[in-house]
Amino acid sequence: MFTLHDEVIINGMRLRNRVALPPLTTNYGISQGDVTTDILQFYKERSKEVGLVVVEASAVRADGCLVPNSLGLWEDRQVTGMRHLADAIKKLGAAAVVQINHAGARCFPRGGEMQGASPSGFGFRPDVTPFAMKPKQIDQMVADFADAAVRAVEAGFDGVEIHGAHFYLISQFLSPLTNRRQDHYGGDARARATFAVEIIRAIRQKLGRSYPILFRLNAVEKVEGGQTLDNALAVSRFLADEGVDALDVSLVAQSTWREVEGRRFLVASSALQKERPAGANVSLAVKVKEATGLPVIAVGKLGQGDVAAETVRDLPIDIVAIGRQMIADPDTAGKILTGRGSQIVPCEECMTCFATIGRGTAMACKVNSNLPKTARSD
Repeated sequence: MFTLHDEVIINGMRLRNRVALPPLTTNYGISQGDVTTDILQFYKERSKEVGLVVVEASAVRADGCLVPNSLGLWEDRQVTGMRHLADAIKKLGAAAVVQINHAGARCFPRGGEMQGASPSGFGFRPDVTPFAMKPKQIDQMVADFADAAVRAVEAGFDGVEIHGAHFYLISQFLSPLTNRRQDHYGGDARARATFAVEIIRAIRQKLGRSYPILFRLNAVEKVEGGQTLDNALAVSRFLADEGVDALDVSLVAQSTWREVEGRRFLVASSALQKERPAGANVSLAVKVKEATGLPVIAVGKLGQGDVAAETVRDLPIDIVAIGRQMIADPDTAGKILTGRGSQIVPCEECMTCFATIGRGTAMACKVNSNLPKTARSD
């Protein structure tokens, strides 16, 4: 249908090609949520050839960070650093989108009213006590997302992506496993999507219809009682009806249950297992595309071989996102686009990147020794 070199337009936002850098948590910021020189360098190295860069999850509140040094959009003073980041990406020719998020009960523990926020008190960490949000707290969170989106505009980002995947707060509301509420925020797929819909409406009210809004969601959650593909397709249609401009289709690929001091909690990951083939998630993104007609982003080992080119050529996929492979070799996109795939330094799928950020340290890579070794304080 298309080639990787063909441009894409998403609600007026032009992408020069169909390759994207997905949101990759680095933990290269500082605890105040500011952009650092390490952050700038990481994105400059990976923005040279791609059509779209989605900057890693940036917290809408200080108590909703994924990692100790998450980027933030919870304060006006953070706009200046984010403007430097957006400018750096756009000067290299890529469209710049920032993902906004609250980690909910998966947050890094640092205190605050909303630490551990969740729809129904479902646990994900032994060091964070989850609690069921009250309606007033939900209203406040909706406002926090909208305010963060306004700051993204002020920083010069071309669009925002709402993080509704991977069992962070919005995802916790969407999932039947983690949302057991009895009020209008819980129930069937439509009711569980109420929180997400309210966030979209609040952002649209602030920014208007012409500003691009992307939404990342789980197509499936591979844990008993989690969201099924049918659930996700229903939610996708609701999001399309609310004016979301594109859908970034991910999943919960694996999960395990752990128990610490009598408390049981879920450990989940979006990373495909090593034995799963390149492009294993693409069929899920195709289903979402068919259900909504919206532009879709597919992800999942798409930096290997000719899989990215074949995906956009043979399937109704608009954009392919290359994540871990771009950590290992920041020139991956350029090599794929210029027919130099054989020169790519391959990701070994060793999961060092996930392991390091899971420990709260700076993201590292077994293959790429040029990444920062420790979190910065600038």
